[in-house]
Amino acid sequence: MNPVSRPAPRFVPTLTEVVDPGTLGNLVPKTRVDEVQAVVDLVLRQLQPIFEQRLEEEFDRLVRATLANQWAELRERLHADLEISVRQVVAATLDAQNWAKNSK
Repeated sequence: MNPVSRPAPRFVPTLTEVVDPGTLGNLVPKTRVDEVQAVVDLVLRQLQPIFEQRLEEEFDRLVRATLANQWAELRERLHADLEISVRQVVAATLDAQNWAKNSK
């Protein structure tokens, strides 16, 4: 039997047109995916205490810095209020003394 000669097609699809990239994930054996996930889970479990400790340290640092800033602002505000109050009392006392001297 002689093969039938046919003309070559004008359009030959490329590999990316033939293979759907979305289906490639199905080609990976489930055992490989399970192995990878098992190793990832193991590493995450081992790193979890370090992560938690670092998170607590950063939280403490953040809280201390925030409180220190608020404390400094509160201190300045209260000192300003105290100074205003003292000035008012001193001025009122001096005015009262001057009034007392002048009325004698």
